[in-house]
Amino acid sequence: MFNRFFNLFKREKTNESAKKITSPYAAVKVWFDDLNVWVHWPEKEPESIAWSSLVGVLLETTDEGPFVEDVWWHLATDEKFITYPSEATGVNELLTRLQTLPEFNNKELIDAMGCSINQKFILWDHQGRHK
Repeated sequence: MFNRFFNLFKREKTNESAKKITSPYAAVKVWFDDLNVWVHWPEKEPESIAWSSLVGVLLETTDEGPFVEDVWWHLATDEKFITYPSEATGVNELLTRLQTLPEFNNKELIDAMGCSINQKFILWDHQGRHK
C-alpha cells in the first residue's frame, strides 16, 4: 500500500552528466593549420589570417558574465583582426598553439581569466610590448 503511495511522488532519476549544457557560442568554430587561423561564425563566411601576418593577440574581458559571453579573443594583423568567444569550438586547441608563440604572456592570460571587469590584456605582440 505504501509503495504505491511513494511511487506517486517518486521522481524519475536522470543522468545529469548526460544533460550537458552547451553554450550558444560553441556554434562559433576556430581552427588552424601551419599557415592560417580561421574563425567561422554561423551564417557567415569563414575569416582567416596568416600566422606569418600575426602581430598581436589580445584577450578582452567584460563585466557581462556569467550568462553572457564575457571573454573575447582578438588576433590581429596590420590590416585586420579576427574575434572569437572563449566558448568557441576549438578554442583550447588554438590556445595551445598560441602559447607556442615566442614570449606568449601566460601570466597575463591567468590574470585575464580571473578578471570580471571590462579590461584588455595583451598576451603577445610581435614587437614584445606585452612584457
